[in-house]
Amino acid sequence: MRYSIIILASMGLMACNQSPKTGEAVDTITTHAPDTVKQESDTTAANKPVPADKLIVPGKAIGQTALGEDAAEVFKRLGKPDGGDAAMGKALSIWYAGHDTTGYQTMIYTGRQMGTQDDVARVKQIRVTSPWFMTAEGIHNGSTLQQISKVYEVKKSATFTLKKEAYAIYRSAKGIAFEIDPQEICRGIILFDASSQPGQIYLPFYNDMKVVE
Repeated sequence: MRYSIIILASMGLMACNQSPKTGEAVDTITTHAPDTVKQESDTTAANKPVPADKLIVPGKAIGQTALGEDAAEVFKRLGKPDGGDAAMGKALSIWYAGHDTTGYQTMIYTGRQMGTQDDVARVKQIRVTSPWFMTAEGIHNGSTLQQISKVYEVKKSATFTLKKEAYAIYRSAKGIAFEIDPQEICRGIILFDASSQPGQIYLPFYNDMKVVE
């Protein structure tokens, strides 16, 4: 059952507030995110521990949300999604920073094995566009493909179009993938089970994704 994007008037849910002047905000995937994003160089970030609520662990978790987690717990923490889609036991939920559709996005894809003993909707893939989240090595949205390649062995696995620009997805076997824009800068990070294809799901993150590997 498809449902439309909902713009909420309240700005108080979790810690996803967005400054109307700067547009700097963080995704709702963590309950302890600051109102603005302070940019750091990859070198600076890699020299100090990344707090657990902003840490990306490939193949496991982004902040407080983990792959395999019960979706009911995620919704308790993040609140009602601003939009999404659902069908055949699968669901794609979207949260916008500050509930503003122009803000950073958190997308969570969940699925359930209906009729089985574990008939619970669980997190299958996570996508974030905020630069606030980062890996232990300091890789985040805003890092270049060159910087990413120094940390992860990645290969181009798919393409898609965003705002009439051609993007590429570079996948690591460790369960993390990066959306790379035409300037070779990361604009989105996807966490997934290493045995699956990032973004290639029943309810896809992109309308025109093409697998190239």
